[in-house]
Amino acid sequence: MDLRNTAMAILACLVLGLMPAILHAGDLRIAAWNLEHLAEADNDGCVGRSASDYATLATGIAQLGADIVAFQEVENVAAAHRVFPDEDWRIEVSRRPPPNQSRACWGRPESDLGHLATGFAIRRGIEYRRNDDLKALGNNIATQRWGADITVTAKGRDMRLLSVHLASGCWGEEQDADSDRRKTCATLRAQMTHLGSWADQRREEGMPFVILGDFNRRLTLPGDWAWRLLSPSSAPLSLPTEGVPFRCDPRFPAFIDHLVAGGGAEEMLVDGSFREAPRIDPHPDHCAVSAKFRFGE
Repeated sequence: MDLRNTAMAILACLVLGLMPAILHAGDLRIAAWNLEHLAEADNDGCVGRSASDYATLATGIAQLGADIVAFQEVENVAAAHRVFPDEDWRIEVSRRPPPNQSRACWGRPESDLGHLATGFAIRRGIEYRRNDDLKALGNNIATQRWGADITVTAKGRDMRLLSVHLASGCWGEEQDADSDRRKTCATLRAQMTHLGSWADQRREEGMPFVILGDFNRRLTLPGDWAWRLLSPSSAPLSLPTEGVPFRCDPRFPAFIDHLVAGGGAEEMLVDGSFREAPRIDPHPDHCAVSAKFRFGE
């Protein structure tokens, strides 16, 4: 190799080495995705995926173009790395203890429900630090998830991110009126109150924040009590899913996966950047949602 080619090869290596810093210098695309019982081993858990299923999910994640993914329903770090390659991503998983007893899957009683954790996949090259989990979301109920909490830094600016998976079964007005779901709706109400307190603490610190993940609630429907509880008129939050047609599953009227921005993060939200990813059939049963946030020019 002559000197010119050698110099070009060195330059290429330097550029590739700087790519994470270049890519993440200003805007970060932040996504949320419930990955539906993502287990560490093939054919394990409530879905029972094959190696090709994991490969399909990994392709979907690559197509998201996200810099950070808040995930839900992931068994552990090893399970996350099945679809977020270690060479590209760092993984943080909530520290909620795994269940101490087996629980049968819905529709697959021969399999164990396993551990359904919240967490984050963060592209290598992005600066972040881990915060304590928001244990209060568990409501002292073994089956309720904790919130995974990180602080991301880009261009000298911090943003707090909280990955959540709230109680399932109280999605809207129909369930509110169902006496059999009173306990579930009460659990969700308590969780929304905890999220409101967490958001208030971030405002007091002057910290931009995004709460994102599976809220199990159609927050965009008119007059929703859960949204009013989380976003009172005295301290309104931004909901990028507001006014956006829900396309993931035509059986349902509105999003239950959301990104909720406040504390200044709503001003960092890039106009028109919200996306709902296409559904990957036959699973997961959720679609990824994402938006860009501008940390610098």
